[in-house]
Amino acid sequence: MHITSQQTEGETVEDQAAVAYLAGRIRALRLAAGISSLSELARRTHLDRAAISRAENGRYLPSETVVRAIDTAVGAGGELLELRARIQRVRLGIGEPREEVGSTDRRQMLGTSVFTMLSTLAADTSRDIARADPDPLVLVDIDDDIDRFVAVYATTPHAVLIPQVERRWVQVDVALKGRSSLAVHHRLSLAAGRLSYLVSRLAFNLGDFTTARHLAVLAGQYAGHIQDAVLLASVAGMHSGIAYYRKRYDVAVSVFDGYPPDPPYLQARNAAYRARAHGRLGNTTAARAELALMHRCLTDDPPQPGDLPLGEAAAGMFTAGTLGSIGEGAEAEPWARRSVAAYETAGPRANREEWGHALLTLATSLIRRDRPEPEEAARIGVQVLDVVDSHPTHTVTQRAGEMLGMLADHRSLPAVVDFRERLAAAPRPALTA
Repeated sequence: MHITSQQTEGETVEDQAAVAYLAGRIRALRLAAGISSLSELARRTHLDRAAISRAENGRYLPSETVVRAIDTAVGAGGELLELRARIQRVRLGIGEPREEVGSTDRRQMLGTSVFTMLSTLAADTSRDIARADPDPLVLVDIDDDIDRFVAVYATTPHAVLIPQVERRWVQVDVALKGRSSLAVHHRLSLAAGRLSYLVSRLAFNLGDFTTARHLAVLAGQYAGHIQDAVLLASVAGMHSGIAYYRKRYDVAVSVFDGYPPDPPYLQARNAAYRARAHGRLGNTTAARAELALMHRCLTDDPPQPGDLPLGEAAAGMFTAGTLGSIGEGAEAEPWARRSVAAYETAGPRANREEWGHALLTLATSLIRRDRPEPEEAARIGVQVLDVVDSHPTHTVTQRAGEMLGMLADHRSLPAVVDFRERLAAAPRPALTA
């Protein structure tokens, strides 16, 4: 009797186990390829979603056409096709039963054949996993590079850092799509999440918010899978930052509701992100409450993979910016000056991007005074351009342009003219060097 792909009542538990194994490999390789939904796999294979669903539910042996399309889409390299072919060979090898062979004997023959096949498959898979695990020294190098990227991120020009991060990101992404032991897969997932977040941060600083958001979503998936609290909080902060600079201030606040509570390492920074958004919304009470939380949670911990910790210098910058947005310019100015002084003291070790923002916050407070000081503000604007000359970021450049617009009534002053000309000639963030 020929056993078809849609099994009859003569189907055995053992035969169905082989089909279920194939279905499990289809699902595992789909997820490893970053294809999170059946609809997306259907789009890539040009198959009906129902056919994909049937292939993954393990009840029936999918057709060769379906398996071939899935094998190609998930980059299985023929593994799924070979699994199906083995199952089919076992089935066809049973042949028509002789009269003297009863149904019990026939099921025993089929079961023995399928168990032999599953044993062979298990051995092959075990060897593939052992061979596929990256060299332990490569994993050490990846971790060391991530630590190095985190350490130099704030002081290294993006044009220098981007190619290095990209190479490691691609290497880890390729490794994750192959087979690996559970321990190595967890380690690679952690590295992939951290690198995805770092690339998201670089894209954000270069003004590519769409790419930054996509990479943040990916980093969040890895972080959720491995439950890395710092990475999850960093991703939440990234989504808040993207929303803030897109002027969706309500989203910049509410996005945190979808994430676990911030770990101590990022409590201050994420409070700062919420404070500035509340300030833009005019929620004075909420903004001051978040600023108070920020100041209580400041930390001088060394940077971890993810967003940067928040210390005194950055806290002064966020405080001044938030107070300015709620109309408290006189209160904001001293905070801005303290922040600028702290960055100047740090010198080469200072975060150039946040130093630039601190200077811009001070300049803005001078413009918004009851008795404005446009010339000093313009001179500070020139200083901003000097600070970020080799580290231009989209947000600093954008805010410098907004500050120049605030000086429109003083456009003829020599200091303002100088600032306008310097800004026009300043390097702009770019995706390549």
